[in-house]
This record gives sequence, C-alpha cells and structure tokens, in this order.
Amino acid sequence: MDIRITPMSHFGSYMALTYQESEIPEKNGIYINSVRGKSKQHQNALKIIPTVNGTPVNYTYKADEFQISLTFDGGDLHLCFEDAERIFVKGSGENVGLTLDTQPVFNFEYNYLLGNTGEEFCLVNSYKNLTKYMIFAPNGSVSLQQNVFMDTTGSTNKADNLSSIHITQNKGKQDFLCVIEDVPTHGAVPERREYSFENALRKSTNHFLEFLSKQPVVPERYQQTLREAAYLNWSCIVNEQGLLKRKALYMSNANFPGVWSWDNAFNGLSLAGVDDKLAWDQIQLLFDHQDEKGQIPGSISDSTIRWNFSKPPVQGLFVLKMMEKMTLSTEQLETIYSQIKRHVDFYLQYKDFNGDGICEYHHGNDSGQDNSTVFRDANIIDSPDLTAFLIKSMDMLAVVAGKLDRGQDKTYWEKEANRYTQKFCEYFLIDDLPVARFTRDGKVIQSQGCLPLVSIILANKLPDPTRKKIIHTLSSDRYLTKWGIASEAIDSPLYEEDAYWRGPIWAPTTLLFVEAFEECGEQQLATEVTEKFLELCKHGGFAENFHAETGEGLRDLAHTWTSSVFIHLAAKLAY
Repeated sequence: MDIRITPMSHFGSYMALTYQESEIPEKNGIYINSVRGKSKQHQNALKIIPTVNGTPVNYTYKADEFQISLTFDGGDLHLCFEDAERIFVKGSGENVGLTLDTQPVFNFEYNYLLGNTGEEFCLVNSYKNLTKYMIFAPNGSVSLQQNVFMDTTGSTNKADNLSSIHITQNKGKQDFLCVIEDVPTHGAVPERREYSFENALRKSTNHFLEFLSKQPVVPERYQQTLREAAYLNWSCIVNEQGLLKRKALYMSNANFPGVWSWDNAFNGLSLAGVDDKLAWDQIQLLFDHQDEKGQIPGSISDSTIRWNFSKPPVQGLFVLKMMEKMTLSTEQLETIYSQIKRHVDFYLQYKDFNGDGICEYHHGNDSGQDNSTVFRDANIIDSPDLTAFLIKSMDMLAVVAGKLDRGQDKTYWEKEANRYTQKFCEYFLIDDLPVARFTRDGKVIQSQGCLPLVSIILANKLPDPTRKKIIHTLSSDRYLTKWGIASEAIDSPLYEEDAYWRGPIWAPTTLLFVEAFEECGEQQLATEVTEKFLELCKHGGFAENFHAETGEGLRDLAHTWTSSVFIHLAAKLAY
C-alpha cells in the first residue's frame, strides 16, 4: 500500500499514519496525523523518527494495510494499530530507540512527563489537533525523556517551539514496545494489562477482514480493487464524538476529514446491504442537525459544522435506492418521511426568492459541482438538476407514505411530483434538452457542463424526445471518453484537463447517470459506463476526480465517495 496516497488507519480512529514528502528533506518522514475537525492545515501530530544511540538514522520503509516496517542499519521499527485508540511501535536492535516529534505550533503545545520512576509516561497536548496523546512503554524495557523548549513570544502566538519525546532502551535490552494512545477529552494513565504487538496486529487485521467479508460479490477481476475500496472506507470511518452523533465515513483521511451532505449519500448507498445501521447513519448524520427551517448543514466533523452551502438535495433519491438494498423499520420510515418533507419544504420556501415555483442555486457550491461553467458569471441560477432532485424527493415521500398506509399523503406527493415535472418541462426544456437559466430574467445560460444533464435522473418522467436526446448527448464522443463521462464536453472552449467540474470525470455523476440509464431501459449504455468506471478505478485508484482523456487520478487520491461508487457499481456486474 502506498501510504503517501492512502493513509493507514483503523475503523473508528481519528489517527492516520502517512509518509510525507517535502522539498525540505528534514520534513520527509512518517507521521501520525489527526483527522479531527479544524486540523486540515496542520494535521501532523507526531513524527516518527527512529534512532540508534539516540541519533536519528535514515531508513527505508514498506507498508501494507495493517503494518508499516522501517528498516535501517542496526535494527528496525514496526507500527500497527490495535484498535481505534492505540498505535503500537515495536523496536528491535541494539541501542535502537525512537523520537516522537510532537510538531508544536503554539506555546501551549508541549508534552508532560508524568508517572513514577520506571513507570514514566507522557501526555502530549496537541491543541492544534483538538486532542491529546498518551505515550508509554508497557513492558518497562525503555526510558522516556522529554525535550521541551518554549520560546518567549507569548502563549497566544505561533512560536518556534520544540517538544519531543525520546524513547531509549534500558541497558541490556534488545527490543522495546511503545504505545501511542489517542486521548480526546481528559487526561489518562496507562491501563495495566498485557500488551502485545502481534496480538494488536492480529486484532486490527481481523477487524478489517470481517468488514471485507460483508462486501457485495463483484467480478473476479475486480476483487483486489474491491479489497482496496473496502479498506479505504473502513479506514476512513471515525467514531461518534462531539458533533458526530453516529459513526461517520469521512471523505478522506488525507485532505477532507469530514462529512459533506451530498457526498455521504453515496457512502450510505455503498453500505446498504453491507452494514444497514452504518448506511442509515450516513444519511442521519446531517439530519441530526436539521434546523427549524428544514435545512441540513453542508458539512460536519466532530468539531465543525458549516451552514454556508446547502448542497443538492439528493437524500430522497438515495433513500429510494437504499431501500432496494435494505429494509427500513416503521420507525425509520416515519423519521425519514418527516426529515425529507421538511427538507423539501426548506427548498420550496427559502430557495425560491421570486416565488415562481422553481428553486435556485445561490452558488456553485450549493450544487455540488462547485465551479461548473454554469456558474461562471457568479449569478443566482435556476438549474434543472435541482428541480429534478426535489421531484425525486417527492417520489420518495409518496413511496414512504404508501408504506406507512398514509394514502392521502401518498396521493398528495404523487400529484406534487407530477406538477413540478410539468413545471420542469415548461421552463427548462429548449429543443428537447434541459438548460440552466439566470433566475432574475430567465435568460438561458450557455454552458456545455454536465450539470443540467443530471436531470436525466427523472428518467421516464421526461418526454421521450428529451430522454433520448440527453442519452444521445451523454453517450456521444463529446462527453463519453475511454474512461467515462466528462463533466464538461471535451470539445468545449471552457474544457480544462484538471479544473474540478470543468472537464474531469467524477464518481457521483457517473453513478447518477448509470442509475438513470438503467431506469430509462438503456442497460447496454449503463453497463458500458459502469465498466469504464471500474477500469478507471483499477487504473487510477480512488481519486477525487480523473483526467477525462488519460484516466489519471486528480486532486485527493484517496476519496471515499469514489471507492463507494466503485463498490456499488462493481456489484451490479456480478449478476
């Protein structure tokens, strides 16, 4: 495993192990990163520095899913997770030791040497990462020393401080074991119990293998890629803490430590039928914070909640898809009915400022396709995909009302879905294709971005000519490349190879298009796009997005909505 791309972690953990490369050689190395909220700018919590006779040494390393091995003249170090809270470090070799650089940013970040003689342990106050770490050696084979330097610039300023922990073997010893424990709230003392590196490695390995065993069946040629996708998802799940009232599948342990409202719907879908509770929780994480107006936050982490952007309302559509793979209890049906109803009401009341019955996006970020060429003039726009998502939410409300034997509500939402579909057709369709418009004057926006075409999710609700023309457009060589459907037509003057939503291929739109093609009866096209995407992931990993013409992974190279879409689509080809 390349830990420069995919950090090694454990289900539930807020710690991740990664190798970082820098233009400054002394910054190269293996780090324990924090994935707690607000820590993105300084995720580095502890740098792992092997030593011999107390002096740092150069090393080579190799990593798999569960263990990192550092080899150097005179000895070696091995690292593994035991569980979500603990990382074990085992050292072997004469006079082999370990320095842990705590990477302080502020004056009040340093380590405390505690404990009686022979039982010393350190607590690291990692304020920048909103946590603490406890460092101890359970078998008494080493001594712990601290190296702390506080400069005099003042406790509230960034400062040129030093704070490290030196772990050295006691006389006559040839190996040692060190434990690094995440202590998110109060202080702690080392638990008196047996500690074994081998048992810890076995425990973490078995935890993943159990998770892997629940994944759906996929074609044999994708089994290794499935394992990699499942590992990425497993390692990016964090425990319920702070604002997270449930376990959350983070977007990334590298660049996006948090949950985004529409992103996590894709993760929920991949977990449906694998771990139904975890799948349900991915939808509920945001609805746990639904406000009195019906809005859900755009993103959330253990310590940060952002309301600035609402993201596209995909939840109704995805609940429909999830119900094909899992059964919701009556209580869950009642809960989700109330939540989606309030969410739809929020859009109809607060995202339609001119009262014309067509909801608008106030910013590209609201659409999920942040910088689509549809938004290049920085205006409020009416985009057909938004109305389409709301119609799918109305469809979901009608289905759930039927399951709850609420006949009147079922009829109401069926009529509303039909009414808004009629509005959609009258307002958005020009020459049988959907177009975005400026909200204030209704002027058509000239764009070859794929955002308006996402409204193919309405499938058989669309007039036949429109449905056929959208499918023809998306399957033409203007959009469909060797690797999948580009986010901007590749012959567009605004197409860019690596410009987020102005060219690259994305997992979420791929899934939406595949599901829509199937609903339209275009199974051959759906299978073709599915196979392209699976090969894309096998070739380019689980990148945030991909070069539309080369398949190269772009931006964040270990992104869970990509691995989740891979799992969901690969399962389709197994039957």
